[in-house]
Amino acid sequence: MSIHRDHALILKRTPFGESSLVIQVITASGARVHVLARGAYRPRSRFYCVLDLFDTLELEWSERAEASLGLLRKGTLARRRSELTRDLDRYQAGLTVLELCRAAARQEQSDRGLYLATEAALEGLQDPSNSPHAVLVVFQLAFLHNLGLAPALEACAQCAGPAPALDEERVPFSAGAGGRLCTPHAREAQASGRRVGTIPESVLECAKHLARCSPSSPPSNSISDDLIERVRDLTARFIDFHLETRLASQRAFLETANRNAPERGVPTL
Repeated sequence: MSIHRDHALILKRTPFGESSLVIQVITASGARVHVLARGAYRPRSRFYCVLDLFDTLELEWSERAEASLGLLRKGTLARRRSELTRDLDRYQAGLTVLELCRAAARQEQSDRGLYLATEAALEGLQDPSNSPHAVLVVFQLAFLHNLGLAPALEACAQCAGPAPALDEERVPFSAGAGGRLCTPHAREAQASGRRVGTIPESVLECAKHLARCSPSSPPSNSISDDLIERVRDLTARFIDFHLETRLASQRAFLETANRNAPERGVPTL
């Protein structure tokens, strides 16, 4: 039997039996771990009111080589983030952050960068002066970068050369081809069966700016809510394409019309 201690974030909680709880966590080392908290729902449990979403915890658990679940031995609160539960937008953004982290975290491979980005996003959502949508977009861009899937926002994704805007300041863009495209490679991608559309250059410029930020300290309110929403549409659809599964927290957002679709009469490829 081995004993482990680490900071952790809870990604999912599942009731087990009458009073116990199975929690999926990502540790500060980046490992995804499943542990059983026996009697967690009992009022006198040492875990009662400790194992909440969004908080940073200090956990101690044991593991046996033949067991699929670890056993939680101790749990204490390192950082409470109650602000996320007082506002629906913050709460929903927090759930999306955790669901994305859960989709990428692996038991067999540690990813400390994923843990740090997730904790930074939760910290950014805790600050009431930050726009929850801006925090989420910055996290989604960091999430894609950490997976090696960051979209090309400035140069052509295929040749790394210039990718100028078409008429009406719209740029060829394809999630399947890696992002922004020059016109020749956009036509080549279309001919090969990839889906290619156009997106406002202002959205890509804003995304490029946000990609340089930390989720814990997104830009101030200098960026309009509409532009943030358009960048969020870009990142959410890009993630949806590459994960090949629709996250529950993103379903309603993605089922609405594409916010970056061209208006009627705007030239296309």
